[in-house]
Amino acid sequence: METALLNNRYRLLEVVGSGGMAVVYRGVDTLLQRPVAIKVLREAFAGDPAFLARFQREGRAAANLDHPNIVTVYDVGQDGDRHYIVMEYVDGQDLKTLIRQKVRLSIGETLDIATQVCAGVGHAHKAGIVHCDLKPQNVLVTRDGRVMVTDFGIARALSASGVTESDTVWGSPLYFSPEQAAGESPSPASDVYSIGVMMYEMLTGAPPFQAEKPTALALMHMREDPPPMAVRNPQVPSQLERIVRKVMGKEPVARYRTAEQLARVLGEYRRQSEQMTGWQPAVPGRAPAQASLEHTGETEPVVASRAAPDGLTWALGAIALVAVVGLIPLWLLVYRSFSSTPSLPPTVTPPPLVTRTSEAPLVAVPDVVGKPLEEARRMIERKGLRLTVLEERDEPGAEKGVVLEQRPAADERALLDSEVSVVVNKPARELTMPAVVGYPVEMVRSGLESDGLQVVVEEVWSIQPQGMVLTQAPERGAGIRVGDPVTLTVSGGVDVPIPLEVNMADLVMLEDAELRQEIFRPGGMIAVVLRWRVLRTMDMPYVVFVHLIGSDGRLAAQQDVEPISPTTTWAPDVEVVDPHQVPIPAGLPAGRYQLRTGMYPQGQPGYRLPVVDAGRTTVESNSVLILEIEIQP
Repeated sequence: METALLNNRYRLLEVVGSGGMAVVYRGVDTLLQRPVAIKVLREAFAGDPAFLARFQREGRAAANLDHPNIVTVYDVGQDGDRHYIVMEYVDGQDLKTLIRQKVRLSIGETLDIATQVCAGVGHAHKAGIVHCDLKPQNVLVTRDGRVMVTDFGIARALSASGVTESDTVWGSPLYFSPEQAAGESPSPASDVYSIGVMMYEMLTGAPPFQAEKPTALALMHMREDPPPMAVRNPQVPSQLERIVRKVMGKEPVARYRTAEQLARVLGEYRRQSEQMTGWQPAVPGRAPAQASLEHTGETEPVVASRAAPDGLTWALGAIALVAVVGLIPLWLLVYRSFSSTPSLPPTVTPPPLVTRTSEAPLVAVPDVVGKPLEEARRMIERKGLRLTVLEERDEPGAEKGVVLEQRPAADERALLDSEVSVVVNKPARELTMPAVVGYPVEMVRSGLESDGLQVVVEEVWSIQPQGMVLTQAPERGAGIRVGDPVTLTVSGGVDVPIPLEVNMADLVMLEDAELRQEIFRPGGMIAVVLRWRVLRTMDMPYVVFVHLIGSDGRLAAQQDVEPISPTTTWAPDVEVVDPHQVPIPAGLPAGRYQLRTGMYPQGQPGYRLPVVDAGRTTVESNSVLILEIEIQP
């Protein structure tokens, strides 16, 4: 971009995040002198009028949300073809980073964060706004423990605009609801489901469903039940697990309708938990009570103190005593009958019959160490076993997403339908390559590297401002994983040589050219320096031509001259600097022209040295393109 200032007010300082829809910058509001976060839409969405109208409408609706647990939207604007949202800058970290640091959160931390998320999202639900893209990356936690939800409105605008690519619309299918996975319209209950997925991840350290492809994840959300949390974290109370399972019901009607309702349920659960773990005074004359969590339909006993015996208790005790005393004569009669019976010879007791039961079938556990997770799952399920991910680990040097350990070990015998637990190397996070062309390299480099990408910078000749990104690989919108290389071609100014690397007849290599400008005027002079590297001894004189070719293919100006140092003196592996000057005719029309060069034996202009490798440029009739220049009147 030519300037880092939007509408002469918002200065972009550095990239702090990027996604499929936008790039987020840390910035400053120069009018109010306050730090801000600025989300700039990517070009693919900026060119869609229907989306832009919806985006601005949703952004303004989000700007009306005023709640301590929602990141405030200050402004929605446009500067040329750049559309942006200006938001409150939050000094903290996102929930995803916090989970990675702690592996899993405590019960208290999870309830505290989830309750604050519910408070913010519930406020939006009251205003008729559904977030649609709740995930840990959109939940920010400040240094003092305040939780703030961001990114209201963008996913909703995308949904209404007809854009359907799941990795673009929803950001990450790890957290969307079954109805979103099925392509249906989201509702407040969809946000509730996403909060449940985040609670599951906070308590266990990993999302409930994981797969390499978004389609597989969508099917898991729609069809499969989440693995029991107690397997991954035995400290999770059963009642809390029941709440999370209800929140993650497949049908929206099975969940809480809004985030506000879920907040009340979590608050009640926390209150009861604190009461049950604290000291309780005795309350005489009261029977044990039961309390139910709102809307759950389930009851849990509340601990009560032992009550003092009353009159009814004494009466029941007296009746029991009379019954026991009345049985004494009967016992005496039975005893006398047995004692008067003559003894009989001992009998031989036949051995008991033993009914043999068939043994449970055993199968050999396959060897899945080193296999990708989904392949390992298929191998294990084909044996009639079930795979459980016991742990995800960062293993340096190991391939991402493969199984590191398994229990039982390979070839051990296991019961049918039993579990095989595996430890998996964490898969590389999937990203969408942002558009960084036109931005200063120092502005985008830190953001790309913070996403875990390896940035390779190549400087080339350009009249663009030094440090400006000219091209990128991969292209914007391409899928990319953490750890992958990203190559940025950056303007080095006119002091950087133009790379050519052209091989002519395996005799000489045209390495590069130096040109200090791109715009010239009629009657002027084109000064260009060619740099050659000799491959073999040149036993005859050659002429170097530098031609100016118009858009119609006609020769507009030329210089054909033997180099200052004759080619017969050029030695192998020696670099030769070869300056040239091409006079521009005074009446040459304005326009774009090609500056081309090549070499031919002295006296034989019709026989040019054949190009065997065009290197980093293009060749036509053994004439090498140096650069396109412009002639201005």
